[in-house]
Amino acid sequence: MKKLCFTAVLAVFAAACMFKPLPEVPTLGEVKLPVVAEEETVWTSTDYKGKPVLMVFMGSWCPWCKKSMPAVMAAEEKYGDQVEIVAVFMDNDAEAVAKAAKEHGFTVTALYEGGEVAQSLDVNGLPHAILFDKKHRAIKHWEGFSPSLGDEFQTQLADVTK
Repeated sequence: MKKLCFTAVLAVFAAACMFKPLPEVPTLGEVKLPVVAEEETVWTSTDYKGKPVLMVFMGSWCPWCKKSMPAVMAAEEKYGDQVEIVAVFMDNDAEAVAKAAKEHGFTVTALYEGGEVAQSLDVNGLPHAILFDKKHRAIKHWEGFSPSLGDEFQTQLADVTK
């Protein structure tokens, strides 16, 4: 009987050691960032509770970010009334962001000083996009530029707005 109890305890202990908890799904939380605009304003994520959010992390100096701008604008044009779409620039200089946006005809809401937010969401390179669902849980990541980025945005945004 002792051997049976010992074996059962050992089996339970071994199973407990092998158990790996599911990874925690990143959430958007409360984000407040300044908006590149003529008047000083702040974008706050909690203003969009119940609405999906697409955050595209960029740098005004980043050539691949500039190549992704048309895909972001196309997503904004088609889904902007159903999904909050913002470009989060790593720049601390609003003028540099405004200049890059103007040069490329970029009309999506541009935020700046996004370094801390990027770090908290494990953004490691640019461009980097994260799609959050209506409960602001991260459901899709894109790292880097791809010619298919626009199509991928369209597909995922169609799914999240159903």
